[in-house]
Amino acid sequence: MKTKPVNVFIIDDEFPKIPEFRKSGIYNSAISKDNLFHLAVNSDWVHLAELQQLIIDIISSEASEEGLIDLFGFSTPTQALQGLEENFMPDIIIYDWEYPNAQIYSQNAKNWLIDLLKSTTAFIFVYSKKGDELPKLLNTKEFIPFVERFQLFVKSRKNKSTFSSEEFILQYIIGSAKDSGSIKISGIPIKFTSNNYLDKASDILFLQRILGNEYVLEEMNKIDFIINASSVEKVLNDAKLFLYINRMKGYLITPDNHLLKDKQLDFLEKISYVDILKEFSIDQLEETLEKGFLNI
Repeated sequence: MKTKPVNVFIIDDEFPKIPEFRKSGIYNSAISKDNLFHLAVNSDWVHLAELQQLIIDIISSEASEEGLIDLFGFSTPTQALQGLEENFMPDIIIYDWEYPNAQIYSQNAKNWLIDLLKSTTAFIFVYSKKGDELPKLLNTKEFIPFVERFQLFVKSRKNKSTFSSEEFILQYIIGSAKDSGSIKISGIPIKFTSNNYLDKASDILFLQRILGNEYVLEEMNKIDFIINASSVEKVLNDAKLFLYINRMKGYLITPDNHLLKDKQLDFLEKISYVDILKEFSIDQLEETLEKGFLNI
């Protein structure tokens, strides 16, 4: 059991503004977990209902009630950066990117995100409705050193076959606080136990990124919504996916990599995703899929 709580920052410039909080200056610095809960249950969040529910779910979770999660809200990225200067360090950041469309604001939002990545070791959810616009801003050289520490999640994105962004964020936070226990995806309780492949519930995100939301949700039903070593193996084996490995030269390569046309790539053998996890790690599998090639 962890003794130090996971610190979560939510940065959003549209927290409901209520008179008593304005008067007491609540919005001028970090908004406490208690005050965020007060806002979530007593205020009109208009078009931010999903964030409102996410806050309620985080604070009402078993992990939070056990003191394993602390939650803070900031009305602006600059407030959060000021908090860092006061040694107020997050483990996870939910970073809203809903600013006016003028170029200066997009550039500011990008610069603030880079500053947060440089100043912390936190994993950052870039949380936005701009799902079609942001990838071109995030796929630039400035973000290359931090590619494993942030992910774009589109607000409220969900259909009947996928997890919502908010469900995944909740899962990640709870999984970071607790190595095992019950989590919920699409309202369905899922039992997670640490195993040789996934250390914590939040590592289910690796499966989502590797295999896709729809496939993972379908497979959850087949494994009775229990995540352990054998069920992870089943999910991966059912996908029937593989890479190539050159053991002599020490690298993994994806089947669609253009280098496979090079006649000098001899001694290649197929290796299944499960065997990659057994011999290496899920991190290395994901990295190979992202890059197309990985020295091992």
